Amino acid sequence: MGESISAVYVKAGGSFITFKDKPNKLNPSGISSLVKIMKNVKSSSFKIVLGNGGGSFAHPVVEMFKDKDPVDLLVHCQRATRLLNHIVVSQLVDAGIRASSIQTSTIIYEGLEGLKAYPDPVINALSLGVIPCVYGECVFSKSGIYRVLSTETVFHLLSRYIKPVRLVLLVNVDGVYTCNPEKCDGAELIPSITPSNFDEVIRLLSGSAGIDVTGGIKHKVESMYAFSREWRVPVYIVSGFRVEDAVKAILGEEGVRGTVIRGY
Repeated sequence: MGESISAVYVKAGGSFITFKDKPNKLNPSGISSLVKIMKNVKSSSFKIVLGNGGGSFAHPVVEMFKDKDPVDLLVHCQRATRLLNHIVVSQLVDAGIRASSIQTSTIIYEGLEGLKAYPDPVINALSLGVIPCVYGECVFSKSGIYRVLSTETVFHLLSRYIKPVRLVLLVNVDGVYTCNPEKCDGAELIPSITPSNFDEVIRLLSGSAGIDVTGGIKHKVESMYAFSREWRVPVYIVSGFRVEDAVKAILGEEGVRGTVIRGY
């Protein structure tokens, strides 16, 4: 593991802080809620690694350039993701929160033997009481020019060096539903995902009604279940707009409206 350090990992999802169907469109109420959440947990006794998704800043760029020169995709993707991260961190700092942007593509690189992380800048920030803010980005790749990394993948790589206490995903809905709550009238919140109901949940999410516009909810649940099982920590998926529930999840308190994943 290297350095003996642990932290709560928190992701501000792209669906929460941006309008994903409108290119480069911030969701001001999402940013405001994130600031309120972080202000309520900044004096906690544990360390926090914050990350933000790419939302409507990154995804349209990747889609626009995916069939063009890959170097153009790389630089445009990096510009877009850094811009959103800069906005997020600036809002936090203006609110008196000691946060600092950590450029993902300078601490993670894909060599011929796979992804490699250089976690020292993140560890140094944590040791100073600073909240490091990483983000999903297009990182440099020795084998393919670039590699698109989600924030969850960044967390997974960092967790080899900074042990997770728990992981909290802040999204635009209350958690994981039996079907897409924006399209399905009978959607029911799934409060808990464990080994006893994991297979059933995945079957529900495999149907067309359970796939969101990016097709990501099934993959997200699978990857977060694996993360929880590997580190034996809970993963919370909660609405970032429900500030009290988000704060409870980050603090590890009971009575959170959302979905908690325990893969152990």
